Amino acid sequence: MSDNKLYLLPAGHCLIDRSALDTRRQPGELTRLPIWCYLIETPDGPILVDTGMPALCIADSNGLFKGTEADGRIVPQMAEDDLVTRILARIGYSAQDLLGIVSTHWHFDHAGGNQLFPDTEIIVQQAEYEAALRQDGYFDFCKDPGLNYRFVNGDTEIAPGVMALATPGHTPGHQSVLIRTKASGSVLLTIDAAYCRANFEEDVPFAVHDAAAARESVARLTGLAKDENAKVFFGHDEEQAAIWKPHPFVY
Repeated sequence: MSDNKLYLLPAGHCLIDRSALDTRRQPGELTRLPIWCYLIETPDGPILVDTGMPALCIADSNGLFKGTEADGRIVPQMAEDDLVTRILARIGYSAQDLLGIVSTHWHFDHAGGNQLFPDTEIIVQQAEYEAALRQDGYFDFCKDPGLNYRFVNGDTEIAPGVMALATPGHTPGHQSVLIRTKASGSVLLTIDAAYCRANFEEDVPFAVHDAAAARESVARLTGLAKDENAKVFFGHDEEQAAIWKPHPFVY
C-alpha cells in the first residue's frame, strides 16, 4: 500500500430539501447535511480535496440563494472556523504548503474557497470548467478564471496512490477520489457521485445534471470499490458522518 494518510475535515453543514437525496420524495422537508474537505498527506506533500463553502455564508447564510429557484431549500450553516484556510491552519498547514487541490466539482459547498488559493495548482476536469463557463447555476466565485488550474480529462494519477476519477452525472465534470493509504488500505471518496449510502447501494435517485451518466458513474465506482476492497465514504451521508472520525484520526 502507498504511504499516504487521509484526514476528514468537517467544514460546516447545509440545510437542504430531503428530496435532493431521493428525488422520488415530495419537496418540503429540510435535512441537515455535513460538508467536508479532505487532506491527503503523501510523501511528496499534502493534497487538499475541495475547499468547502465561501466566507460569505458565515455572515449571511440565506443571502447566497436569496431570489433564486433554490430559495428556502438550501441554507448554508457555516461558522468562521469552517473556512477552509482556518481548518488548514488548525492542523498546521497553509496554502503555500499544498502540493495541489483536487477540485471535484464547482458547486458552492465544494469550490467555495477556491479563490483563497490563488497560487495553488487546482486540478479540475476540463468538462467541469467548460460547463461552468457556459451554464447557469455556477456561482462566479467557484469559476474564477484567474486561478492556477490544471485541466485533466478522465482519470488522472495526482500522486502515487492518489487517483482522481472522472464520474460525471451530478455535474458534467464531476470527479471522485481514490486513495490507497497505509493505515486503511484503499478509501474511495465518492464525493457527490453519491450523496449517501442509499444512492450508492440501492440505486435511490438523487439530484443530478444527467441521470444516465450518474448511474453509470455509480456502477463504475461500485465495481472499483469491490476490486480495491475499498472503504467508501459518501459525499453528504448523515449517518456515516456520525461514525467516521475526523482529523486527527488517520485513515
